[in-house]
Amino acid sequence: MLNVVKPDEVAAGGDWEGHEIPWVADPRKSAPGLDKLLTWAYRCGASRISFQTGHAPWMRVYGRNRKVGDALLDEAEIAHIVNHLYGADGMARLQGGAALDTTYEIAVSRSERLRFRLNVTPTRSSRRIGVNVVLRPIPGLPPSLEEQLVEAGIMEAFRPRNGMVIVSGGTGSGKSTLIAGMTIAKLLDPNGHYDIVEGAAPIEFMLDRVKSPSSTINQSEIPRDLPTFEEFIRGCMRREPTDIIVGECRDTPTMSAAIQAAISGHTLTTTIHANDVALTMQRIASLCPAAERENLISAVAQSLRLVINQRLTRSVDGKRTALREFLVFDRKLRTRFLETDPGEWPSLTRRTIEEQGQSFAKAIHVALQKGRISAETAAYELREEG
Repeated sequence: MLNVVKPDEVAAGGDWEGHEIPWVADPRKSAPGLDKLLTWAYRCGASRISFQTGHAPWMRVYGRNRKVGDALLDEAEIAHIVNHLYGADGMARLQGGAALDTTYEIAVSRSERLRFRLNVTPTRSSRRIGVNVVLRPIPGLPPSLEEQLVEAGIMEAFRPRNGMVIVSGGTGSGKSTLIAGMTIAKLLDPNGHYDIVEGAAPIEFMLDRVKSPSSTINQSEIPRDLPTFEEFIRGCMRREPTDIIVGECRDTPTMSAAIQAAISGHTLTTTIHANDVALTMQRIASLCPAAERENLISAVAQSLRLVINQRLTRSVDGKRTALREFLVFDRKLRTRFLETDPGEWPSLTRRTIEEQGQSFAKAIHVALQKGRISAETAAYELREEG
């Protein structure tokens, strides 16, 4: 069991030691310095650890950046790190213009592994051509919905019999954690009888370890197991699942396939990058291909069940807490959207959230009243809302 470093200890300098240890001793086999830093950052609650050519490492803890040591990483050290994390052809692929996405694991003990999302991107600066390596820690299992302080309105609506559930927000806003919490709640339901399939790039939470009394889950990593989300969704249609989870609807083919799955009797849960629920609706419409837009827009209006937008803000304990805007789509509301031009969906969404959903302004006031955030943080968030 890892000891957790408290936020104030991190701010004061923490206990990072290991500057004299080589980052990588033998690529793909031994990286004592790298693994020690990543393990320590994981214990500190870091959400991001970054390595860049010509710079010292940095990490982000509860929304604040902190430089780790003063030693600058040279080209050879970065190359060893990349080839250890990804494989012998890592640097060659970067030099060919490719970015790398996968996961990395550290075996702390026989029973414990630390997992990280990994992205490696070629970069350019005023001094040189370089590389940026970013690792984002993945908890072993997500907090429960109760621990995530999920609102009653979401709890009542996140498991419809069919249709679309969308969780939106920015990168690092906890979208995957929220969906994983929903998935575990389904798996632990003795009367659930769900057959869940998930495609993600990469898989963040390995949920096959959850012992379910009545449900199953299968997870595939894109593009390691299947080349695209579109191919994953098409394959799902032949596997008779009750629930399909798509890591992200990021392009037109994926959105089109996801909508078809949602109107075919499945529950489709996915994420979209957007800053609020209204912009999520706009993004959904924009991802529908022009040639099929009229039919797909109609299908979206009929299949939507729940849209959540989430962001993280600083909590009174120095960590972060979630603020959520959400809207539940009942039959009457779906009919209103079906009869409204998609160009008017954002304005209709904003009005409806005030009438029957939860706005960010309301979420901020609730968090303040419950003592989760300070008055200063609430004022800042309300200013951001305009």
